Amino acid sequence: MWIESLPNGKYKYFERYKDPYTEKWKRVSITLDTGSARAKKEAQKLLDARIEEALMRIKTTDAQYGQILDEWWAFYQKEIKGSSVSSLSSSVKDFKEVFDLSLKIRNVDAKYIQRFLNECEVSRSKLERYKMILNLSFDYAVNMEYISDNPARRAKLPKLVKTLEDLEKTEKKFLESDELSRLLDELYRTDKTYRIGLLAEFMAYNGCRIGEAIAIKPDNIDFDKKVVHIHGTLDKTVGYAKGLKTTTKTVASFRTVSLSKREIEILKEFIQINELSKNTREGFTDLGFVFVTKNGIPIQNNSFNLAIKRANERIDEPIDKNLTSHIFRHTLVSRLAENNVPLKAIMSRVGHSDSRTTNKIYTHVTKKMDDNILDLLDSL
Repeated sequence: MWIESLPNGKYKYFERYKDPYTEKWKRVSITLDTGSARAKKEAQKLLDARIEEALMRIKTTDAQYGQILDEWWAFYQKEIKGSSVSSLSSSVKDFKEVFDLSLKIRNVDAKYIQRFLNECEVSRSKLERYKMILNLSFDYAVNMEYISDNPARRAKLPKLVKTLEDLEKTEKKFLESDELSRLLDELYRTDKTYRIGLLAEFMAYNGCRIGEAIAIKPDNIDFDKKVVHIHGTLDKTVGYAKGLKTTTKTVASFRTVSLSKREIEILKEFIQINELSKNTREGFTDLGFVFVTKNGIPIQNNSFNLAIKRANERIDEPIDKNLTSHIFRHTLVSRLAENNVPLKAIMSRVGHSDSRTTNKIYTHVTKKMDDNILDLLDSL
């Protein structure tokens, strides 16, 4: 520290510090009325505080939030699978159009983010995506020492009030036994949708996701031990024809599942059908998967969904539910729940890491469970 006397009788105190990025020396100053020993001690304290503040500003920099968001997104894409990058890219693009990217990141606080969430007029699912982007990008900013605290984590989304419509949607997320039978009968009725029927029934017994099912190879199956190893999912972002198998959705999804008699029958039948196609069809591409089309390409999710919707339209009394591949997974959870299978056992079979996800389906009341309640009440 050094001191300079000013013409007005006051004293100006100086101290130097080195910029950690440029390695150039900079200085701060403070003006006090006297040059006494006590004033020198006070000046040193004030100068040290100013240096600390200046260094903090250097660390946080004057970076705009948009710059940090781009840094985070470039980094985050290396951590997630191609399918996740594909699904999240549009949300990041939309978010950039509604959030002020010119803000200095050090000036963004929880109140600002909360106001943004409160005033953002988008669907609930999109708003949840925006909140996730805010959480993760500000986590990155904290880790990179741009800021010391994540304001996004303190902002909250309002709790949803369940409506009658929401409850009705919940009841339509799984198939009752008679509905499943009618749909499968129609799928099995023609050669065109026979393979779709086998895959649908397998998922209704196994509980796997369609991406996991179409990634199953014969060497993943142990018929002697009656198990199938669900150790991957098909990466559809590169195209089904490439047959690129990637990791499962979560760590809990990496699992070994016991096979029922019917599952074993379906797997063996599909393998036999594939062998026949391989030997009789020109242009059959053997990618080594079980659940494939007559040309050897893994069954596409969109094609599967379209086939079961059209099959449903052909039924005398079409099922009044949104039929997608996921409904068979939900159907298994509901069937196991109505037979009093413990929640943890169901989670283990379907590869859920979060009990809340399973609980949403586990708490469905199927017709059979409702009939059991009525039988009990009538017997009282």
